[in-house]
Amino acid sequence: MKTNWIYFLLRNVALGAILFAASLTGCRDKSEDFADEESIVENTAVGDNEVDDAAQASYSGEITAKGARAEGALPSCAIVTVDKVTKVFTIDFGTGCTGLNGRTRSGKMLIQYSGVLGDSTANRTITFENYKVNGKSIEGVIEVRDILKNSSGNLQATRRLTNLKITFANGKYITFNGDRTREWISGFGNGDPNDNVYKVTGLLTGVSSTGRTITNEITSPITVDFSCAKSGNLARTKGVIEITKVGGYADRKRTIDYGDGTCDKTFTVTTYRRTYTVTVD
Repeated sequence: MKTNWIYFLLRNVALGAILFAASLTGCRDKSEDFADEESIVENTAVGDNEVDDAAQASYSGEITAKGARAEGALPSCAIVTVDKVTKVFTIDFGTGCTGLNGRTRSGKMLIQYSGVLGDSTANRTITFENYKVNGKSIEGVIEVRDILKNSSGNLQATRRLTNLKITFANGKYITFNGDRTREWISGFGNGDPNDNVYKVTGLLTGVSSTGRTITNEITSPITVDFSCAKSGNLARTKGVIEITKVGGYADRKRTIDYGDGTCDKTFTVTTYRRTYTVTVD
């Protein structure tokens, strides 16, 4: 009798363990869509680049508003108007305006500036109206604020994103919130936005169109070089982003590597499954 009791106990414990393990596997398989995970990582990298691009277009529009057309970064089909009362200048790309870098924009960017137009230390707030770049829609707010000279003598700013949403042609989107630090390391003060180089550091949070939360941290400073973007390449040429937290997935490292400083249109994604290269339009 004692032997039977022990046998049934052990059998039930083993059966329970098997069922519990199966339930964990089932939940994991249901929540961990690996194609979705890779899509989120790729969209994070491309969306982050669009933030750089929007800030650059804003700067080029400001140069134009002061009377000097910034060729290459802002084409002649972009119409810039200034309202000195509200301190807002608008860049209108119409229904489609293609620059020398091959990027096609449409819609409007509205830039609210503090102080005097062209003051390099003035805060700027960028918003959008029906704005698209190469088929990607951009909404939300970008602030460039708290601008000062750092210990290296370079202008440094906080770039704050509030519900900055990039929607792709396939309907997927990524939304960012948070602050990053942007240091202007080359090209300041010469009136040519095409040779501006920045160093970007910091962390963002976000959410994907599939409802997954994201933590996006720069672990090796990003170099953003607009002389590369002028020729149609990716502005980001160097640096690494780590995405360690994606809602519903195990807490594992995923990286976006922009390269060694070479001008091209690619970045490299590494997940726990594989490493592969993505080419950006």
